[in-house]
Formats: sequence, C-alpha cells, structure tokens
Amino acid sequence: MESELLRVLLEYGVAIVEAFGAFTILTGAFRSIWVYLRRFWKPGNHDFDRLRAEFGQSLVMGLEFQVAADILKTAISPTWNDILLLAATILLRTVLNYLLELEFHMLEPGFGFLNGNEKETSEEATQA
Repeated sequence: MESELLRVLLEYGVAIVEAFGAFTILTGAFRSIWVYLRRFWKPGNHDFDRLRAEFGQSLVMGLEFQVAADILKTAISPTWNDILLLAATILLRTVLNYLLELEFHMLEPGFGFLNGNEKETSEEATQA
C-alpha cells in the first residue's frame, strides 16, 4: 500500500516537473518574441546577443527540469532499458547545456554559469 502511494505521488511529481519545464521554455520563448518585436520596430542598433543569451538560459533551465522528470520516471520503474535511456538522455542534455553555456560565454563574457556568476536581466526585459 505504501509503495503504491509512493508510485502515485511520483507519477504526479513527474507530471508537475515536466509541465514546469515546458512552462519555463515557453515563457522564455514568448518573452524573447515580445522583446524582439519591441526592439525590432525601434530605430537604432539592434543588438540581440543579450536576448539570445537570456532565451538560451530559459532553454537550459527547462531542460534541467526535464532531466529531473526523467530521473523521477526511472525511480518509478527502474528497468535496465529505462536506466540506459535515462543515461543517454542526460548525456545528450548535458552536452546541449554545455554548448549553450559556451555560446553564452562567447556572446557576453562573464554571462552564464561557466564563470560562476549570473548577471541581472536587462532593463528592457524587466520592463516588459
């Protein structure tokens, strides 16, 4: 009975964490579209590197939630196939996260987690 309750709770937890990951990615996408359109129609320099970096961080955070959901799924029914699939998924997402962080660093040195600090979001983004 306790194990059944735990399994049900984990299944709900997986759904919530997956939904939060999707919400994080969608929020970052909608915010980036909004800021892009506002900047695009204004005259002047259109430097979108910071916007790309901020959107990339939304992707990274969303992927982290998806990895957490995969770990919880594996805790529910840990077959060898599930464990190998989880390992491959984590490896792929880790490589993707690293490449995104590398791009952040190239776009704006000091931005992201490779240097151990995270800059504040841009003023324009917080005004949106």
